[in-house]
Amino acid sequence: MYIGSTVPFRDSIQRAKHYQKHGHRFGATDEFDYERLADAFMSSPLHPNLFECYRTTGTFDRIRLDGSTRYYGVAYNISILRTFHIKDASGIAHGGGPQPYVMRKCAEVRF
Repeated sequence: MYIGSTVPFRDSIQRAKHYQKHGHRFGATDEFDYERLADAFMSSPLHPNLFECYRTTGTFDRIRLDGSTRYYGVAYNISILRTFHIKDASGIAHGGGPQPYVMRKCAEVRF
């Protein structure tokens, strides 16, 4: 489990791109508010409905999914956000539920 002080996007372009794509679903007021929400999610302690794993093939991504809110985040090299969004419930169900879904994502090879 990683609990750090910040988990930012790689750069301002990535932050703006992800905010435009996903920020409205969180009610974020701007891209900085969206990044703060993502940071809080990726830095928070684990709880019974928060599933996390580490991809060890290709990239060292840390993947999280909250089974209650369906918040989903991926951090490259543990501490740089790749994405933060809300997963579709049917996709999670199709993946076998929150924990199997996350484990399957960690088994994927990414570069």
